[in-house]
Amino acid sequence: MSNRLQFDQPSRLSTPEALAPSRPPLWDQLRAAWRRHHSRQRIAELDPYLLKDIGITHSDAELEANKPFWRD
Repeated sequence: MSNRLQFDQPSRLSTPEALAPSRPPLWDQLRAAWRRHHSRQRIAELDPYLLKDIGITHSDAELEANKPFWRD
């Protein structure tokens, strides 16, 4: 087989769907956003001794809790 293009055979990437980057379904994206929101609210409610136990400071917890739900 040569290195030349064979125009008589259809391309495998002929559809726009094949070229688009794959993203998770909308339901999975919403579920992940809800989990981020919920976990950030839970971090904001932790006592200082529990924050120290997991190795983060109060300011780190506050920064994480104030992130919008759509940001990772």
